[in-house]
Amino acid sequence: MKKSIRMLAGAAALAMTMVAAADSLQGKIEWSRRVAVNTGVSGQVRAIHVTPGEAVVAGQVLVELDPVLFQIRVRQARSQAALYAAELDAQQADFEREQALFDEGSLSTVQLKLEQLSLSRALAAHTFAVLELERAQHRLDLTRLKAPFDAWVIESSFELGAYAASDAEAPATVILAERGVYAAHLLADRALANRLVAGTAVTVRVSGQRFAGTVAGTGLEPTTTVDGVTGYLVTIRFESRALIRAGTPCAVDLP
Repeated sequence: MKKSIRMLAGAAALAMTMVAAADSLQGKIEWSRRVAVNTGVSGQVRAIHVTPGEAVVAGQVLVELDPVLFQIRVRQARSQAALYAAELDAQQADFEREQALFDEGSLSTVQLKLEQLSLSRALAAHTFAVLELERAQHRLDLTRLKAPFDAWVIESSFELGAYAASDAEAPATVILAERGVYAAHLLADRALANRLVAGTAVTVRVSGQRFAGTVAGTGLEPTTTVDGVTGYLVTIRFESRALIRAGTPCAVDLP
């Protein structure tokens, strides 16, 4: 009888160990978002404001190209827009005078329609000039490469004084990884993958620290690692303002 009790107790302990192991999975940290950004226009690199490993905030200038030619184009476009605006005003005044004459019966319908056509052309020319000014200003803005979000600078291939061609096969870029949000990746079997639906709350443990995380998604097809382990990829998002390097091991406590 005592032997049977000890066997039952041992089986219960083993079952508890297996459940505990199943409720905590090992994974690794990856960047939540990793992008390569470039200027979008070509020019000589005038300044590089960041170095790899540096933290940047959204909107911070990373690289500047020589803006002189782009500034000239903006001034040209602004002058053109002002000229067409003046012509539009003059054409509008002419049309109003012609309309008054038409209302008095002193102007034919054909003449009024010709005046309307001239006004439409002046309006179209002015609209086009304004759009050209906006385009020139946009291209000038692109000479200052800015961070699209809070990020860590991973690497940069810009060289001070070099010509950066945005349409090159491999243009110069700054590689950024989103700062403040991380992804924990782990593999789960089918049963666990079905259980970990998007929005499920979990706890991520990294280097002795604990972070509240949320399941962002679970793969629909099995994945096999280089070590031959097969499972469904589960992505968990969590926040940390401190730097956690990609590839850092982690443990995920499941509900």
